[in-house]
Amino acid sequence: MPNITRRSAALTALALAAFLAFTAIITLDMPSAQAQRSERAVAITVGDDHACALLDSGAVECWGDNDYGQTDAPGGSFSAVSAGYVHTCGLRTSGAVVCWGHNRSGQTDAPGGSFSAVSAGGEHTCGLRASGAVVCWGHNRSGQTDAP
Repeated sequence: MPNITRRSAALTALALAAFLAFTAIITLDMPSAQAQRSERAVAITVGDDHACALLDSGAVECWGDNDYGQTDAPGGSFSAVSAGYVHTCGLRTSGAVVCWGHNRSGQTDAPGGSFSAVSAGGEHTCGLRASGAVVCWGHNRSGQTDAP
C-alpha cells in the first residue's frame, strides 16, 4: 500500500507542477495581450459578416469573415472607418481614403485627394470632399455612384 500512496503522491505532484508551469506561462503572456487591448474603441462599423473598430490611437481593428481581405486593415492613423458588404474603407487623418477587401465593382478604388468623410455601401463607396462635393465609386446598377 505505501508504494501506491507514493506513486499517487508523485503523480499528484507532477500534475501540480505541470499546472503551475502552464499557469506561469499564461500569466507571462497575459500582460502583453492586455497591453495590446488597452486601447478603447471610439467608433464601430458593421459589414455583412465582419466588423471594425476605430481605436483611440487612430488604428483600425477588424474581425469576422475575411474571405476577401475585408478585415485586413492597413496600418496608420485613421479618423473614421466604414464597412460595406465585403469591403471596408477608412479615412486617414491626412484626409486620404483607403479601402480594402473585395473589389469586384471597384468599390475599393478610392480616388485621390482629400476627404472629410467616407461611407461604404454594398458594392460602392462615397466620400465627402472638404469642398462639400460628394464623390462615389464602385457598382452603379441603381445610380448610387451618380452623386448630384
